[in-house]
Amino acid sequence: MTKNNPLWWQSAIGYQIYPRSFQDTNHDGIGDLQGIIKRLPYLKWLGIDFIWLNPIYTSPNVDNGYDIADFQNIASEYGTLSDFKTLIAAAHKQDIRVIMDLVVNHTSNQHAWFKAAKTSRTNPYHDFYIWQPNYNHQPPNNWTNFTGDSVWTYNQATDEWYFHLFAPEQPDLNWENPSVQTEIINMITWWSEQNIDGFRLDALSHLKKVSFEIPQPTGEHQFDIFANNPGIEKFLKRLHDTFKSLHLMTVGEAGGVHADTARNWTGPQGFIDMIFELEHQSRQSDVPPRADINHLLASLITWEEQLNSQGWLGIYLENHDQPRSLTVYGDNNPLAAKSLATLLLTLRGTPFIYQGEELGMINIPFTSPDQIDDPPTYHDFQRFKSAGIATDLALKKATSWSRDNARTPMQWTKFGFSDNAADSKKTWLVTNPNTTTRNYQEDKENPDSILNYYRRLIDLRRHDDTLKSGDFKLITMEKTNILVFTRNSTDSQRLIVINLSDTPQTISLPEQLLNKGWQPLIATINPIPEISQSIHLQPFQSIIWYN
Repeated sequence: MTKNNPLWWQSAIGYQIYPRSFQDTNHDGIGDLQGIIKRLPYLKWLGIDFIWLNPIYTSPNVDNGYDIADFQNIASEYGTLSDFKTLIAAAHKQDIRVIMDLVVNHTSNQHAWFKAAKTSRTNPYHDFYIWQPNYNHQPPNNWTNFTGDSVWTYNQATDEWYFHLFAPEQPDLNWENPSVQTEIINMITWWSEQNIDGFRLDALSHLKKVSFEIPQPTGEHQFDIFANNPGIEKFLKRLHDTFKSLHLMTVGEAGGVHADTARNWTGPQGFIDMIFELEHQSRQSDVPPRADINHLLASLITWEEQLNSQGWLGIYLENHDQPRSLTVYGDNNPLAAKSLATLLLTLRGTPFIYQGEELGMINIPFTSPDQIDDPPTYHDFQRFKSAGIATDLALKKATSWSRDNARTPMQWTKFGFSDNAADSKKTWLVTNPNTTTRNYQEDKENPDSILNYYRRLIDLRRHDDTLKSGDFKLITMEKTNILVFTRNSTDSQRLIVINLSDTPQTISLPEQLLNKGWQPLIATINPIPEISQSIHLQPFQSIIWYN
């Protein structure tokens, strides 16, 4: 593959892979790089253009690989650097690009830099991290992080406190130190030499710290001091210049960046090629886990309109940190999965499909606390139990929104990601029992399956320039759980109607959309109604028309 098209990602469809759960080939219960290689023909068949790999670096896995102990090595459970190079070559042979997940805000406390830094204040690596003196055996301030814990941990060897926005095992790097910047850029350059195509950048908005003398806000703005602080621009520019010179695509996770400021981050004058918004999911209930569909649609509309002509959005409905979208938005209804797919693949931006989303994978019914892997989930379970809640209900409350739901093994066959029944019983995380009926092997043969609808919709988008790059224009509706919009290019339009309601709906189209010769392209359910002032939609019916 060549790098002659620097904007290739604007017309591409991404597929996120959580390697630990994708495909196990050596029967140890953990997915591996050889498993990804094995499934490249499937990804080619599905029609995606690039894969995003969650972290595969050497790590103690306190935070599922986001605590990196060696930026330039592969975790042994996934394979070797040689396996990775084989993956890159094999993917490129299939015209599939590969982007990696990268954390530059912090490292693991097992990284060689931190191991050296904590030994002495005079160690050359000491200033790679952020330290404050120990006064009266108290933390430098009372700031707390996203889990409610102190951002400070005491280091006895130097009689200092070090800063960590996340877990104590994830000390933050000191980006004010030019040597840190140089090391990170050298590492990025090294990965470019391995022929990767880009990075998804984790926790990017946290690089610049404010004065530790500033009081932490309360309420909904409690964490504002941790993100998008003045001065971050110089760090982002140096990173941007590096990525651009190496022809690497970038997509950033930037907490604290909102739709009205995202244009400063992405687009021709920005620092990254595209951005993930972090605002679309709003809980409606805990048990069962349900999210607010109208909030989802309103949030996506806001971002679409703000970035319509001056930026680029990475679009997703689920990922490794969130429960399954079909569960929280569609009550596990297969018809809802097709409407959610229509939403994902028709908006302006680059869509990211999360592994198993195309199969309609759903949350898992946990039956025992022993099945929990995610530490915050287990902490919640223990907290509910301590409050006197019965074990069964405590388990439901703790796991309903757990990240573990998204991380269960990929459902390739009735054995999940394993080759046989024996192996399927020793996976690192329990397999959803519905894999016996909902899996790739079964669904590929069913023309009406969720999987085959995704495949048709992916093919449509890949060959439709208006869906790839046309402007977004909202058609305002009075109905809830309904989204109607057009995608517009110079000489054509697409009309998209999405019903995310489990009841029939009747909508009224504005006069200017009538009598335009609309023809249907694809629908989740037949029959397709004729275009008229009033359109009657079946539950979860979504339709794309062209003219």
